[in-house]
Amino acid sequence: MKNCLKLISCALLLLVCSTGFAQVKVSGKVTDDQGEALPGVTVVQQNTRNGAVTSPDGAYTLTLNTTAPQALTFTFMGFLPQTVGYSGSGELNIVLKKDEVALKDVIVIGYGTQKKSQVTGAIASVSGKDLQRTQAVDLTTALQGQAAGVNVTSPTGAPGTEAVVRIRGIGTLNNSNPLYVVDGVPLTSGLNTISPNDIESMEVLKDAAASAIYGSRAANGVILVTTKKGVPGRNEVSFDANYGTAQAIGLPKMLSTAQFIELQNEAFANDGSTTRNQDNAASLPNTDWLDQTFRTGQTQRYNLSFSGGNEKTRYYISGNYTDQDGTIINATFKRYGVRSNVSSQVKDWLRVGENLNLTYDRTQQIGASGDGGRSGSLPGVVRYALIRPNALPVVDPATGFYTDLPPAGLYQSPLLYGDGKNPLAIADYRTRTLGRFRLLGNMFAEATFAKHFKLRTDFGTDFNINEQQQYNGQIPGDRTILADDVKSLDKSRHRVSTLNWTNVLNYNQTFGKHEVGVTLGSEYITFKADYLSGSRNGYDNRADQNQSLQQLGYGYNQQFSGGGLDESTLMSYFGRVSYAYDNKYLATVNMRADASSRFSEQNRWGYFPSASLGWNIAKEGFMQDVSWLNDLKLRGGWGQLGNQEIGLYPFATIYSTANGVLQPVSLGNPNVKWETTGQTNVGVDAAFLKGSLTVSVDYFRRKTKDILVQLPTSYTNGDAAPAYENGAEMENKGWELNLNYRNTVNKDFSWNVMVNATTLENNVLSLYKAREQIIAAGAGQILLRAGEPVSSFYGYKTNGLFQNEAEIAAYVNKDGQLLQPNARPGDIRFVDVDGDGVIDGDDRTIIGNPNPKLLYSLNAGFNYRGFDLNVFFNGVTGNDIFNEVDNIINSFDARGFNQKEDFYKNRWHGEGTSNSTPRATFQDPNNNRRTSDRFVEKGDYLRLKNVVLGYNLPTNTLEKWGLYNARLYASAQNLLTFTKYSGMDPELYTNDNVAGYGDLAQGIDMGTYPQSRSFTFGIQVSF
Repeated sequence: MKNCLKLISCALLLLVCSTGFAQVKVSGKVTDDQGEALPGVTVVQQNTRNGAVTSPDGAYTLTLNTTAPQALTFTFMGFLPQTVGYSGSGELNIVLKKDEVALKDVIVIGYGTQKKSQVTGAIASVSGKDLQRTQAVDLTTALQGQAAGVNVTSPTGAPGTEAVVRIRGIGTLNNSNPLYVVDGVPLTSGLNTISPNDIESMEVLKDAAASAIYGSRAANGVILVTTKKGVPGRNEVSFDANYGTAQAIGLPKMLSTAQFIELQNEAFANDGSTTRNQDNAASLPNTDWLDQTFRTGQTQRYNLSFSGGNEKTRYYISGNYTDQDGTIINATFKRYGVRSNVSSQVKDWLRVGENLNLTYDRTQQIGASGDGGRSGSLPGVVRYALIRPNALPVVDPATGFYTDLPPAGLYQSPLLYGDGKNPLAIADYRTRTLGRFRLLGNMFAEATFAKHFKLRTDFGTDFNINEQQQYNGQIPGDRTILADDVKSLDKSRHRVSTLNWTNVLNYNQTFGKHEVGVTLGSEYITFKADYLSGSRNGYDNRADQNQSLQQLGYGYNQQFSGGGLDESTLMSYFGRVSYAYDNKYLATVNMRADASSRFSEQNRWGYFPSASLGWNIAKEGFMQDVSWLNDLKLRGGWGQLGNQEIGLYPFATIYSTANGVLQPVSLGNPNVKWETTGQTNVGVDAAFLKGSLTVSVDYFRRKTKDILVQLPTSYTNGDAAPAYENGAEMENKGWELNLNYRNTVNKDFSWNVMVNATTLENNVLSLYKAREQIIAAGAGQILLRAGEPVSSFYGYKTNGLFQNEAEIAAYVNKDGQLLQPNARPGDIRFVDVDGDGVIDGDDRTIIGNPNPKLLYSLNAGFNYRGFDLNVFFNGVTGNDIFNEVDNIINSFDARGFNQKEDFYKNRWHGEGTSNSTPRATFQDPNNNRRTSDRFVEKGDYLRLKNVVLGYNLPTNTLEKWGLYNARLYASAQNLLTFTKYSGMDPELYTNDNVAGYGDLAQGIDMGTYPQSRSFTFGIQVSF
């Protein structure tokens, strides 16, 4: 028995000892090739489930089982996996290398992703870091110059202004906005509610091969916006704060009081008048109205985010605040936003999540362009600052109020100082407040089954509540005394919601050298907008000075109300098949079918196909010995796209019961159908110098037919808007170039440069019954005519100035009659274009084109140890601007407006003194101010758009402070502008007077709020 007990005791002892020797502890640290610690790296012993995850400082500890292989596998997203054997003693420190192929080879496409090497469409990708570096408040503005074929223009420099984006030119006479898809939620505008700090990447789908899967909404291109997600294993807190100041650029020099009076008296003399301005300039004010109107603007922005997760759950939560004060008083923009992106692998086969963005922004708007001539628009502050003579003071010294007409007692000739209103009074008392609440986001579930199938369902929403208010009260000191019963308040509230339900099934499989991808899906979108508006007259002077009294309930006179409801739905089915053989021969086919309630039943369905091919030539055997070429791919595609942004009910006649009478508001045409855009694209992608240099070149041709235009009006229509007809065609074509070079000189220094260039050619091919349309904005005129670019300027051609009476007498027709009998020396010579011997309205012709022929940009970055420098240039060429404001301030307007100093210096005041700027004259019998090419200028510019200098704190300092990253930076925006345009800012689009015409009336400068030169200082910290 004793022997038996001894045997049992020995056996237990051996078992315990053997168990102890079977476990070995290993520890170490995981870093990248720059020595930075990598938190969240998964460490697993081979052939076991025995594992660990590295801590924030990259450290790990793992107890090994000796019955399994003594080897560890290290994996981390974006890095190459590494398996290393363990000898059984000492630390095991690992350096992981970035998986450059994985990082660069996948690109976001419609309803999925694709290897970049297998993409056959024209797609440009812009990283969130590049967008954030621009320091733009508006996300669309941040896209400017970042992608070939994409033209981004800021219509004004006023805070809260959303940039205009056009992809490969203007493709329709209606809405040319691209489709934006934010984390799967479609929208057509409003990206300025999204903080650039929250963006992971933006992909621009430019041709039909890339965007046809979006069908009826893709004719103007598609921009996919992907917001940030958390990184597994790395729980991080990031904070970004910056502060900037801004000043308006390009302000002209205006006439001083003395020059103004001198020029007026010269005009009286030229007209043969005995009248003279009797005022002594030395005794009058000399107010610089532009200096008084503009100020130093300030912007502050803060962004706080929390991100991270593990193998199961990832999260990104952020909050941001933007406060921007414009360079003109009372022009402000504030934005508050929170974002929550969370996804979780609740089962091995099921992932669920949400992407939600909640924002509120408030914009105080002033008149930023135009003269207030359009109903509901505000008078342009800049325009009135330009035309108001310096001889008038800002404030009447006798009353302390803003001046309007010349104060009594200061002037002997008070009627000679014009009727331009005080721009500071306008900015202070003629404002509009716009508040917007927005919920944008989606919830999704994604199931993987049968190994190669993935099914995803998305419920998304874009919900907006917009409130707008404008009070029209008495401006202190205004010559126009408003009776209390006519003072008015206008207020409106719009509630707009878009709901989308999208279901997508993806199948991906590899059979030897064959790779097949299939996407099938359906999408249901509902749009609903209801609005209420109210206005009231009758407010006493207390409301003029107290905003709390500027409410509908405080008015006592007439009140008006309005409202309405708009609804539409879109039902869609789509599919895509992609195929690759040996990663050499590529093919992709898309098809989408859309049914829209915007069209009658017989025309409700539209079908939008595309097909594209690709050939990776560099992977062919005969290219293996070509060492200088690393990649070469040919792409080609064709497809048809649609546009449904043409109003909700063009097929139906809409009635109203205004004034108790049933009457038509707009006439319908049941035969209207989709606008259809056909696109052809051919491209080549190449890489040289071991991939350091990449080049992409594309040629595109885009033709839109069945464009909806309104039929000619008839007196039998009454006040009803005319019906629409599919009756116009337009074409765009051009070339795109993207060149990118990166070079790492050594561990301390690297640099990169990117060049984008795009040529554009636009032509209106045909119009319904060859119907032309003239659009006027002040003195500017635009003509829509077949055979010409859209928005072409229309007017008279000039040929210098008459220098003497002999030249006037010699300018005759074939019958010897004077062509300009009212001309005098110093007047403009107009061209008899049609040769009929009379200069009249028939001699008007195309005198300019506002569409740029070339867009280009250069982005260069340099990194030296902890310092980084980025320089970004952006420019356009080949476009014209109609300088309409010069028709007021550089034509010697008879209303007593101010002039620019260059008119004073360059005017004709004797034979040979000028051949471009006419004489000063009040009477102007020759009508020198008529719309002509005299006011058409080249709009070319090259702008140093952004310069950023940053410094990243060294690793040892970060570790001491427990930080992942800390960066200080300074940036400058719009630092330099090179242009021959004499106006304030060559970067403009349209103006308030013709805002309803959109792309049909661009390029007319009526005194636009200019861009600002700003300087920003900030800090980025993460821990």
